Amino acid sequence: MLHNEARRLLVAGYERTHNAHEIAEAYGVSEREVYRLARQKRETGSIDLRVNQRGRKAKIGAEELSRLDKAIQETPDAALGELIRQLELDISESRLSRIVREKLGYSLKKKMIHASEQERPRRTKETR
Repeated sequence: MLHNEARRLLVAGYERTHNAHEIAEAYGVSEREVYRLARQKRETGSIDLRVNQRGRKAKIGAEELSRLDKAIQETPDAALGELIRQLELDISESRLSRIVREKLGYSLKKKMIHASEQERPRRTKETR
């Protein structure tokens, strides 16, 4: 990978001579790389390294993240699968769980059902 200064010199040399083979040999790159850099300069006006496009791309954008946050605030006890279906997200439950914890700052809190709220028959002396 060439640094920005070498890229500038390479493209300047190619623009002067239009001999991709000699330029490629001089800089130790392939002819295809010379043509690619020349095309990149024509199309974008820059031949600098595109370091801002590296890495894994986010699965959920800012708009979807705000929709997710709003949905969680409206129904805090919703399951992850329900949120995926409700918001029509193309994401796994484990990835969504990680996003909810790391980006939105929520933690998992299970809903506790107290004994008085549970639907089960009471034990009486006759049932023993």
